Amino acid sequence: MNPKTVSYGQLLGISACLALALAAHFETLPGWVLATVAVSGGIRLLLARRGRPAPPRIVRLLIAALGIALLFRQFHTFNGLSAGAALLALMAGLKLLETDTQRDIYVITLIIYFVGLSALLEGDSFWLLAYLIAVCWLTTATLLRLTTTLPIPDWRRSLHYAGKILGQALPIALVFWLLFPRFAAPLWQIPDSGHSAGSGLSDTMSPGDIDQLALSDDVAFRVRFAAATPPQQELYWRGLVMHDFDGHTWRRSYFDSRSVPPLQPQGPAYRYTVSLEPHEHRWVFALDWPSQWDSAGGVLTADYTLVRRDPVSRPIEVHATSYTRMQSPAVLSDSLRKRDTRLPLNRNPRTIQLAHTLRAAHPDDMEYLQAVLALFSQQPFYYTLTPPLLADDSVDGFLFDTKQGFCGHYASAFATLMRAAGIPAHVVAGYYGGTFNRFADYWIVRQSDAHAWTEVWIEGRGWLRIDPTSAIAPSRVEHSAGDAVSADEPLVSRWQRRAPWLADARLRLDALRQMWRERILFFDQDSQQQMLAWLHIPEPDGQKLVLMLAAALAVALCWLTWSVHRETGPVRKEPLVRAYSRLCTKLAAIGIPRLPHEGAEDYALRVAQRRPDIGPAVSELCEDYSSLRYAAAAARTTIREFDAAVRAFRPTAAAKPRRG
Repeated sequence: MNPKTVSYGQLLGISACLALALAAHFETLPGWVLATVAVSGGIRLLLARRGRPAPPRIVRLLIAALGIALLFRQFHTFNGLSAGAALLALMAGLKLLETDTQRDIYVITLIIYFVGLSALLEGDSFWLLAYLIAVCWLTTATLLRLTTTLPIPDWRRSLHYAGKILGQALPIALVFWLLFPRFAAPLWQIPDSGHSAGSGLSDTMSPGDIDQLALSDDVAFRVRFAAATPPQQELYWRGLVMHDFDGHTWRRSYFDSRSVPPLQPQGPAYRYTVSLEPHEHRWVFALDWPSQWDSAGGVLTADYTLVRRDPVSRPIEVHATSYTRMQSPAVLSDSLRKRDTRLPLNRNPRTIQLAHTLRAAHPDDMEYLQAVLALFSQQPFYYTLTPPLLADDSVDGFLFDTKQGFCGHYASAFATLMRAAGIPAHVVAGYYGGTFNRFADYWIVRQSDAHAWTEVWIEGRGWLRIDPTSAIAPSRVEHSAGDAVSADEPLVSRWQRRAPWLADARLRLDALRQMWRERILFFDQDSQQQMLAWLHIPEPDGQKLVLMLAAALAVALCWLTWSVHRETGPVRKEPLVRAYSRLCTKLAAIGIPRLPHEGAEDYALRVAQRRPDIGPAVSELCEDYSSLRYAAAAARTTIREFDAAVRAFRPTAAAKPRRG
């Protein structure tokens, strides 16, 4: 067989490596692309198993043309992360289909490395990096087994050598990561792939359409306070504010920020850092009420929501300052009052009638507000995550029929009752509370902590946050597999309450994940400057950074050269080669040195011609050496026995002939 032709085992190994690399893209690659790669690999393996070559060239060209056309039809481009990764995967599958020689496998190996790199561009998980390093390690070991030298190295030896190669590359990678100049903005912009995680919140809220609130343990963001932490009951993380209500659905609205009433902070200021997970919207969740922030391009809208110019498509950190208590002595403008008291005509008539009745009995705004809260606490209203479906007049159905709902139902009903009484009100959606990670001193806010509350305008006090869900008596909170323990506590999973050790392990893992993000992912230009200052570099700048990079690279390359020389030099040879070198030294001492180009058996033949008396012993030793070093089959002796035989071999110089 042509040594350049690949075997079934080699094809199987590289196919497995490709499958492991594509597994990192399982959630982002189109299903038909994965299916095409799988079918292509399966067909080629089946043909190789039967000893047949790759399919005809015309068949491969037709499949390639069809696949590329479908790819362009779906993405309308070959640029960007998603389209580029899909194209790489498709090319790998098509290349696998035509693989016949080792050169083809070399090309597939390079594609596997690039597929892993593209996965790192889409994800930032520590576990993803560890997984892709393992895939790279296995792929390199598979590549080493493509050698045409016999015997083919076993998996243990190949994995060991591949690990050594990766280990030797690690110092150079570390030098580049620490000292390569960082810029305030990226040198290039990768087009948005269009895939971003859902935030758990939408810019609309229709509580009557939801029959069950599914709990999600996905992390929305993490918060680390610089000093004091607010009380747990004040941890309201403000998101979007919804003003427009059609009787069934609440929606956002946009208006001129110049008409926003000024706010006066009350109480202490809290400084903190929000590590926000990617989501599909522009808003940044901040503690009620944000007063300062450092988000690039971030602005505070008219309804006090912190937003960015672009959606949060990647993890970001925002340093902010908030006050949990605010007051506004100003008068609400007519336009804002009209906006937040507007109700649709002929919708929820029973709710409107109830509001008029209560308003007649309680003309004072605060007394009316307390009366509505008393309505929720005294009547049989229940907090449940599985509320019944409601009709178009969802507030009427909730207040008078089902009396079962979650935070969205209560916030919607409360705001409607306020507006019906002429009190400005709107609904705020965000998160409440969180889980404190005592192992790393920060808060974890999950999607299960999503919450909705109401803000009402009280003359002389300004916007007042009211959480009507907290008015529900604890005895009327329905507990289920994932329900909250009480209405005003953050939602937690049942297994976390019943297995504290498991919850602690989860917090430790999250602390490790957050440290990875803070120390590695967010290592930027400022972090680099801080590192140089820690190294006592006077007046650190870009020029000194480049000089340090050059010096560190020189040291790393010198170390790499020394380690390779040490590995291949005579001092660090393996035991078999050391024993053979000892044999050659003994023979050189009696006047028969080995020539540089001379193999073991040729050397033995020359020794036998010069010294027939020691020829058989030397021939046997050289045959054992060749068998141990190069033969595929098991040798007749072991390395230890060969070394002992060389030590026991003591040749003497040939006697000089006597002169007559």
